[in-house]
Amino acid sequence: MTDDTRDQIRHHLFDKLAETAESIRRGGAMDDHQLATAFMGIGLTLAETAYGPVGAAEWLRDMADEIERKTVN
Repeated sequence: MTDDTRDQIRHHLFDKLAETAESIRRGGAMDDHQLATAFMGIGLTLAETAYGPVGAAEWLRDMADEIERKTVN
């Protein structure tokens, strides 16, 4: 798989997830915090399945680092 293909898949998945989140939000089923928690849970489950528990923990650390960088800058 090429980097371009991976990027296209990532963009497509992001678009679909954003569309789903907006639909859920508009429908009133979940607020922003609940949506973020659910999506993080999905990401963690996928990371654990793909990389095992240690890899999932590293994924969470990477996510926290990215959030911190965006908050600081």
